[in-house]
Amino acid sequence: MADDLLNPLRIEPLNPQHLTKLDSRVASTELLGLQASLIGDWLAQLEQRFPDLLPSRSPRCLVALDDQQPVSALVVRPYNRRGSCWSLERPQPLNAQSTHSAGRIERALLQQGLQLGSPHVCSWVARCPAADTHAVSQLRELGFQPLRPYQLWTPPASTTPDLAGQTFAGGLHWESINRRTAQLLWPIEQGGSFSHLRQITDRHWLDLLDRRGPGCGVLMAKDAVLAGLVRSQSSSHQRLLEILRDVAWDDRLNHGLPVVLNNVLQNAKPDGLITALDDPPLHAILQQQGWSQGEEQLLMGRNMWRRQPTPRQIGLSRPIDDMLGRLRPQQTPVPTPSLGRR
Repeated sequence: MADDLLNPLRIEPLNPQHLTKLDSRVASTELLGLQASLIGDWLAQLEQRFPDLLPSRSPRCLVALDDQQPVSALVVRPYNRRGSCWSLERPQPLNAQSTHSAGRIERALLQQGLQLGSPHVCSWVARCPAADTHAVSQLRELGFQPLRPYQLWTPPASTTPDLAGQTFAGGLHWESINRRTAQLLWPIEQGGSFSHLRQITDRHWLDLLDRRGPGCGVLMAKDAVLAGLVRSQSSSHQRLLEILRDVAWDDRLNHGLPVVLNNVLQNAKPDGLITALDDPPLHAILQQQGWSQGEEQLLMGRNMWRRQPTPRQIGLSRPIDDMLGRLRPQQTPVPTPSLGRR
């Protein structure tokens, strides 16, 4: 307690001075990520000032300071273009000694991170390993509830030799994600989510355009989309791809997906793939191609309920005669003349 009083923990938005004070042991990839978040923070402030002109895309970053030394960082980013839903990433330690416990630092960053964003923010989402009970309980304390489980897969060491140079058969073809294919992929993306999850994320088919990248695209049969690969929004430090497919299994995926996965390994070289947790046919294909089953991830969400102004209620103490006074006729009613036949 005495150390906390002498060196209080402060939370500040990331600025260039913080980068100069980082520990020399911070990895170069983490440093590049913080530099990108610094630029994104400036852009995010512009996006929040002009929400009708600029879609919300840029992240923001908070830094925890102990005696002027950055000890941890938190990145938050929009989850949709409307800016109504934002995502929290896990706090990132910066390899500095601190008098405060790691749990206290993470809790302070997460609490302050929920205060970021524009007044239009209605919900938050966060991903964490399902086996990390500390992270799950910490998010639950902040009002998050489990929404959907995912399965992470790590890539094989090499591609499949038998599929080298193999092309699609049976009328299948691969297309990049554009405005046309994004609209075709949108029902598949929404089909795997229940109504409460769709309400929290509040996404539109245009949001799929922001998930393009190396290895992303759709597997099509004529004008129908069978499956899609999009960039995952779980972390900015990893190149993760997410597989989207329809609820019903299409047998053509047994021949098309192995070719897709082999091409992705050759061209995109992702750090991993994310699938639905309960998808035995897709998991069987991944195992046949040498992918290793990794950790289970949990998508958690929180609604930012805002109290609506209470409408003015009618006073119940007014006499009934006053309320019904206007309904009483002020004069003797005059008979209406009849124009019918007498």
